Amino acid sequence: MRRFSRQISGSVDLKSRAFTLPALVSLALAAAFLVFLITRFDVDFGVTWKQLKGSNPWLLAAAVLVHYTTFIFRGARWRVFLQNAQQNAKDCDNELATARDVPGVLYCSQLVLLGWFANAIGWLRLGDAYRAYLYREEQGASFSRTIGTILAERVTDAFLVAGLLIIAVPFLVDRDGGAAWTVLAVSLTMLAGLGILLAAMTGGRELVLKKLPSWLGQRYTRFHQGTLGSFRRMVPVSILGLLGWMAEVGRLYLVVQALDLDISFPLVIFLTLANSLLTLVPTPGGFGAVESGVAGLVVRFSTLTGSVAAALVLVDRTITYLSIIVVGAALCIGRQAFHRRLVSVPDASLDAGELVRPSTVAASGGLPSTSSGEEKGDN
Repeated sequence: MRRFSRQISGSVDLKSRAFTLPALVSLALAAAFLVFLITRFDVDFGVTWKQLKGSNPWLLAAAVLVHYTTFIFRGARWRVFLQNAQQNAKDCDNELATARDVPGVLYCSQLVLLGWFANAIGWLRLGDAYRAYLYREEQGASFSRTIGTILAERVTDAFLVAGLLIIAVPFLVDRDGGAAWTVLAVSLTMLAGLGILLAAMTGGRELVLKKLPSWLGQRYTRFHQGTLGSFRRMVPVSILGLLGWMAEVGRLYLVVQALDLDISFPLVIFLTLANSLLTLVPTPGGFGAVESGVAGLVVRFSTLTGSVAAALVLVDRTITYLSIIVVGAALCIGRQAFHRRLVSVPDASLDAGELVRPSTVAASGGLPSTSSGEEKGDN
């Protein structure tokens, strides 16, 4: 019962933090970015509005649907990572031999979406930590091990982004090779940094454990297991990851077609991946940096004016940013209501010392299952 209360209050805190002073300051900074966008590219809102009014609503609806399939692919991939890490932990620790199975794809996809929602409303991209927190609270899993699976997810994404950029950049160097190579260099630098981190984790585990106190060493061991233990069954992981990225490419391609813009497919790929890199800016959802950055790249690599580029950015960010806030908030509120109902409804199993977990209800298609106790997690 206390676990449910913490989970509900944590979700409420997440919503309230959207209106704290740091969040409001970040919105002010984002507004400054948008002012820069308007003045730097000489945006004519009349032209922008005309471009928006002439868009194809059916293609825009298709773009929204395609965009949300990325959460299915990413949720399925994360589920494989969780299964890999759990199996690795079982191989290393007999105490985990009776751990519950990893929930289904729908549950994992929900948590991925909620992580994006947290990124969209808060500073410093804490959505991944929030996703790991929810999984620990609802599944009794280790927070450290779960964060490790998310780091493995980020390493896989870095490989895929670098690979797709290597394919796209040669088609763009004729117009502005400097900007194209810069984006590729940023991606490769990130990949190299993550590769060095993994190499250090692989070779320096014993040295790190000697330096850490025992309580922290236990958490690092779980983090190590979650990260390196995730790299199994890499064929399905790579395929699901690629499908997730191609869903995002497909979204932007459909937006381009809906606005009837003359943008090549390699540039669509490039803009999608550059968008993802710009979201690393620690404003909510990369707000401000993404808009100005993507608009600037559109103007550099195409014949479109700043006003038309602004229309593209507005439509795409409505899908990738505003809709995430709306859908994520609805999902967050819906889950809270569902959990409250489970807490408020008396259940005979609670009298027997059993705990009904809302996550197992979601994973089992709405039929509640029980656990005779909480699995040991960590902070």
